[in-house]
Parts: sequence; structure tokens; C-alpha cells
Amino acid sequence: MEKKKKIVEQRERLDRTLALPDLVDGNSIRSLVKFQLLRSGLVGDIDLIVDKRTNEVSNFLDMLRSASGNDEAIPKPHGTTSNDWKLKQDTDQLRVLYREDPQGMPFHTLLLEGFADGPIDVCLCVSWESSLYKKWWPQYNFPPFKIITSDVLKKVRIGEEISLIRVKVPWPVSDREALLHYFEIEYLKEDLVLVLINTISDKEDVDISTHGFTREGIPKADGTVRLDMVGGFVLQKINKEKSYIRAIYNMDIKLDFVPASMINFVSRQLVASGHKLFQKAVGTVAASDEDYQNALRDPLYARIRNTIKKLTESEAILSMKEQANLSTTTDTSDTEIEEEWYDAMEEIPESPRTINQQEMMDTDRACLSPEVTQAKMCQNESSGKNEVRKEFQSKFVTFSSGSEAGPSMDMNGDGIVDGFSLNGWHYEGPSARDSRQHREKNRKVSDEGILKKSNGFNAEGQTAIKKRKHRKWYCCIGTSGALQ
Repeated sequence: MEKKKKIVEQRERLDRTLALPDLVDGNSIRSLVKFQLLRSGLVGDIDLIVDKRTNEVSNFLDMLRSASGNDEAIPKPHGTTSNDWKLKQDTDQLRVLYREDPQGMPFHTLLLEGFADGPIDVCLCVSWESSLYKKWWPQYNFPPFKIITSDVLKKVRIGEEISLIRVKVPWPVSDREALLHYFEIEYLKEDLVLVLINTISDKEDVDISTHGFTREGIPKADGTVRLDMVGGFVLQKINKEKSYIRAIYNMDIKLDFVPASMINFVSRQLVASGHKLFQKAVGTVAASDEDYQNALRDPLYARIRNTIKKLTESEAILSMKEQANLSTTTDTSDTEIEEEWYDAMEEIPESPRTINQQEMMDTDRACLSPEVTQAKMCQNESSGKNEVRKEFQSKFVTFSSGSEAGPSMDMNGDGIVDGFSLNGWHYEGPSARDSRQHREKNRKVSDEGILKKSNGFNAEGQTAIKKRKHRKWYCCIGTSGALQ
């Protein structure tokens, strides 16, 4: 159930991304396409090329959004009616849908979506590198079903190329081939990469001004039946090691003597198998295949990796700045309160158990030793920390005299308890922390040893104070409970 919930959440995230204004509005899509073409090296008058690619991208995005759960809320400028997808398979790893072609073609449009266990650049590499399809596509000799040709005919520019795929199929069907045009567009602020894969028809008039390339280097069919296909896929990053893919396509394999219903049935059964093969190929790329490792050095994948890295670093820096701003706007953070509390703890009187408590109660104002007086002068000349302590004590720590004798505080501050009496002084405030680090901070008053200039307290610890038997120096506190 938990795994099924994760794939549903990721599916909903992709649906929300595809419904963003940047991917719905025609002008925004045109800007994305133009930017992609310009940075990929296209120069000159490119308006016609941009218009053609914008229409293709818009149609493809409409196809992807048609499988969204909120399809009814999305505008349908191209005449599509409603979400009429039918469910073929739905697991915690993938989902397979199919529907009749909106244009009235006899073959179903198929959609597969699910997890891909690899980073987004690796998943794109497996799907894009047509020359390496033989490494993961089925290669059956009997009955014959295998790729016999898989070549890149023309690299138009970064993120655009033309390939020829030829497949051998069982007799009496002759070999089939597809002349495929790949076009990639990135929307990485939402970790999204779209790839359009459309066949180039023999009847299509290909011109440099409208397509950005010519037919030079593209062979004719030469008696081989060429397929027609419209579709592509979209990848969205989940984390460094996982992505989400949604692939959609409609294909005419040109088998007039085979009923379309039979072809649709077989196609639906093979979709899930294709996902398993893709997953296996992604694992091979991430593991050790040298050919794929070399392919991943291509500028296309390097650009995606670098862009995602920069965006991730920017998000991390922004998050740190937001946390810093939040901490500065808070009146008093927990850390500041804790530091002020331990500073104020240094001001608490720590009389040994041998001191006469009644003498302390009868003293109108505590005496100050010359050493303490000198240290206090140094303290007042410092950064003003003493003023912070006074203010903190007035807010958090109060002392009041009382006749009942409560538990005395040992040298580690362990005897402090909320609301208890401390050698005749009533303490109200937080309890001291029992840690070795803060025990060292509680420095004691003594007429022996060396006084620290920062606070005027002796650093010799418990032994030095226990030797004090004759002189009765008290820590700057009078009967009123205020610091003197």
C-alpha cells in the first residue's frame, strides 16, 4: 500500500507540473522552444522553425495531459473531448493505459508511466541513444524479431537528431523500419525533460527554413515498409537515483491484412515488457557498460547534469538563507535563551555548606573582596555581557530570602531545583544542565588562586573553595536578590 501511494504521489506531481502556465500557454511554450534552439546552436531566421516545433511540443503536451486525473480542468484547444483512457495494468511500479486514437485511426494510443531506477540523464541516454538500442531491445532469432539496423543518420544539433531503425519480423511480414526525428526540450526548474519522437514521412517536404535540416544523408525506403509514429516521453527527477517516466505514442505498423483489434491487443501486452527491458538497461548504464558511459559524456547529458546541479545548489543556499532569516526574526531563539541561562548561572551564589546561613540572612549587603571588585570593573569595561546577564536574570532568574533551609548546591550545579531554597536563598528559574562541559563554566569566588579577568571568578574549582574557612566573601548578592 505504501509503494502504491508513492507512485500515485509522483503521478500527481507530474500532472501538476504539466498543468503549469509555462507548459500550457502557447506564448510560453514558444519561448521555451526558441530558447532551446538558440542555445543548441541554431542561427539565422528561425521563426518558421520555432513555429513548427512549438506546434509539435504543444500537441505532445496535450497528449501527456490527457492522462492526468484533472484532465477536465485543462483547456483543450485542439478539439480533444474528455479523458477516455482505459486501464490495462496498474501496479506500484507502472501503469498502462490505452484509448482509441482521437484522429480516427484504427490503432490505439498507448501510454506507459512508472518509476525508472536511474538519474534523469541516464534514463534519457538509454532512450535517446538509438545506436545502442541493440543492447536492450529484444533480439530473437526464432521466430525472428530483432533490430538489424540502428544508426544515427544526422545529428542536427544538441538535443535534435535523426535515426533509422530497421526491425526483422517473422514471415510472411517483411522488414519494417522507422525514420525517427528526436527533439528534446528541457524545463529543469521543475526537473522535467521532454523528448518528442516522430517519424519523417517520405511525402513530407523537408526544408531547412521550416525544419532546420534537409533530406541530405537520409536514404529512401528502397522497398522497405516504413512505419508512422507520433509520440515521445517525459522524464521527471525524483531524486539522485530515481526518475519518473511517462511515454505515449500512436503507431501504424502498416499491416493491412491483420485486423487492427489484433494489433491493439498484442501491443497492450508488450508495453509492460518494454518497461522491464528499459529498467534493466538503466541499471546496466549505471553499473558498468562502457559504451553507455562514453555516451553519457555527450554535451546533451552534461548540460542536463550541470543545470540540475546548479539548481540544487541554489535551492540549498536559498533554504539556508530562509532558515537564517527565520532565526533572526525570532524574538529569542532556544539557543540564545540557553546561552543566556548558562551565563546567568555564573552569577548564582555558591556558598559551601560550612557557611553560617543565619549570618547570610542578617547581612544587609554582601561584602566584596578587592579581587572581586577589580574583576567587576574589568567586566563592566568588556563587551557589555554583564548587562545582558542582568537583563536575563530579571526575566528568568529571581532569588528571595527565606527562613527555611533548602538543599544546597554542590560545585557542579546539581543541587539547583526549580522553586527550592539555596542556602537560605530561594531560587526560581530553569534547572541547571548536568553536563561536564557546563560544569567547567561555573567558576567560584575565592581569595586564593588567580582571578580571570573576564568575570572575576576563581578557576581552581571545588578544592579551592573548600579551603576557605576564615574569610566570608559572598558573590555580589544582597538581601534584595539583585546583582550588586
